[in-house]
Amino acid sequence: MAKVVLDVHLADGVDKQEFVNSFDPDTQADWWNMLDSIPCCVCMHVEESFVETFRQDPRIISADDRLEAFPAALPSAISTTKIVTASTPSTTSNGGDYMPLQMYVDTDHIYPTNPGEKCGKNGTYDDVSTIPNATHTSKWTGKHVDIVTVEVGPISSAYSGNQDTHPDFDDPDNTGTTRVIPMDWNAVAPSITEASNIQVTSNSLFSNHAMGVLSAAGGTICGFAKRSSLRVIYMTGADGATEVIDAVVAWHNAKPNNPETGVPNPTIMIGEFQYLNDRRYGIPIDNVDSITTPDGTINRPGASWGTNFDAFVERNIIPFAVLDPNTTTYEWCVVMPNQFRSSSLQASTDAAWDAGIIFINAAGNNAGVYVKENERVNYSLSVDATAPYDIYNISYNQSIGVISSSTISWYPFYAYGPHGSVKAIDVAAGYNSEGIPGLDTYTNRGPGIDIVGLGATTFTAYPSQTYADGFRWGMFSGTSCATPTVVGKAACEVEKYYYFNGTWPTPDEVKSILRANGREIIVGIESTDWGGVPTAGGFISNTTGGGLVRIFNGSGNGGYTFSDLAGTTRIRAHFSDGDANNAEENKELPLARTNRYKRRPSDNPTKGIVYPRRKLRFTPDVSFLSPRDDLSSST
Repeated sequence: MAKVVLDVHLADGVDKQEFVNSFDPDTQADWWNMLDSIPCCVCMHVEESFVETFRQDPRIISADDRLEAFPAALPSAISTTKIVTASTPSTTSNGGDYMPLQMYVDTDHIYPTNPGEKCGKNGTYDDVSTIPNATHTSKWTGKHVDIVTVEVGPISSAYSGNQDTHPDFDDPDNTGTTRVIPMDWNAVAPSITEASNIQVTSNSLFSNHAMGVLSAAGGTICGFAKRSSLRVIYMTGADGATEVIDAVVAWHNAKPNNPETGVPNPTIMIGEFQYLNDRRYGIPIDNVDSITTPDGTINRPGASWGTNFDAFVERNIIPFAVLDPNTTTYEWCVVMPNQFRSSSLQASTDAAWDAGIIFINAAGNNAGVYVKENERVNYSLSVDATAPYDIYNISYNQSIGVISSSTISWYPFYAYGPHGSVKAIDVAAGYNSEGIPGLDTYTNRGPGIDIVGLGATTFTAYPSQTYADGFRWGMFSGTSCATPTVVGKAACEVEKYYYFNGTWPTPDEVKSILRANGREIIVGIESTDWGGVPTAGGFISNTTGGGLVRIFNGSGNGGYTFSDLAGTTRIRAHFSDGDANNAEENKELPLARTNRYKRRPSDNPTKGIVYPRRKLRFTPDVSFLSPRDDLSSST
């Protein structure tokens, strides 16, 4: 029989080699990848007929199938957003003349010409569409920070050589030199074998998605981390998520000392993939007899919840009207995620975090609501329908079927994928709007989100159209875009931290810094009265943009729309040099703090090698920021 590859999470203390040797490689299982950088995980090649027996082995915590992964971005961009203009520029102009709105609304470095002006994609709510001759100035540009995006491949030969020629990847300190580094990941981890990950001989390493991600994070024009180095690795073919992450960890651990700092560069890894498992099972709402949370249990008031769904919404469980494929009518349901989590994937990303890699992750575009993995079992729904009972099965592309279930307890806040771990920074997508800083209607959300970045639509080197300058640019969207807008700011914070403290921050410190320096401005814009909802066929709208809380055959990636915050943080990523009062005059910005530590002594001034300094206790310091008190004020 054929063998399948399983990602295996082993119990503490299990010796990998002894574990592998205990199986007959001809009839049972053999190793696929030993994952040398992840102590508790191994990839195994298991005979299909032996899989269930294999999973019962007491040495195994879990043995997960590899599900199909999808890029964490929308299939197509929506129009508008800009720092210079809030609409898509004409291709008769030079694409390189424009910057994304994040360079304006997520920093205090640029101010509107007239007090009270607002800029954004939502023309009904934002007062101005152009901010001419805006100049963004920043001292901190992610220098010496290595950014690696983990993508769903493969690469496209259509973008061959773009890494060397596109102006958004130029080195500002060495014009004509790229900051995008082709990698032979097979040389780092021999288990990596796909052509997309052996980039040094092909002169090709980009997919269109990867171009948008690295531009939004570290573009010379479109990103904050303008001096960072940029890399990409792909989940494609035989190279699965655990193997790809293992390769990044191995590369990170083997880095040599940087001659300028005397220590290895820090690594930011971007999780740019999702599994679209956050909206999988629709359960008729009247089949639910109780809701349990850490705050207690609420019971159904009689045989039906009637038209009052406050009990669900107040606990961040948003009802959806689901289209019944048999009756072609809509029914109010609570829509559950997959009821399990890939512990191998979580163990892999946790190992990266423990190795010192800052893992910043796209939460996904499935409109799911989730909490962190250590809290997910604290929330449940109880069903009192006679088993087996009918529920709706919703596939990743949003097609709907009817299946039977005997499950009594459902957990509404599971997250299958890279999102949901406490050892990560999870990012939701927010409106590109200064006037209404809400959440994009497709984004995953909930208490599991750590911070919000700008999503649809952001101007980047995403290669949608060729402009007059001969280069491709375009609008990028999704949590795929929101995440690198946070990554770029994180890289700047990492560089700034090193300057003041003489050591790179830990991943936990970076999470604290981002949240401490973010702006608490995300607003809820829901208009639904959940205490008196209409029939499910009424297609109620709960966003000023017209989003409908319904599920029907359509696109699963970005196709679910609603606007409730559902417990999401109100903090959006923000970065400032410090005292930026002179930014509008295009003057050099003063230092963020005057009580800087003295420069460390150098043993060789020509090489810039410096002696290490002891690590200082970290307390986030935001006293030097000069944020606008609200979105309508200016300095």
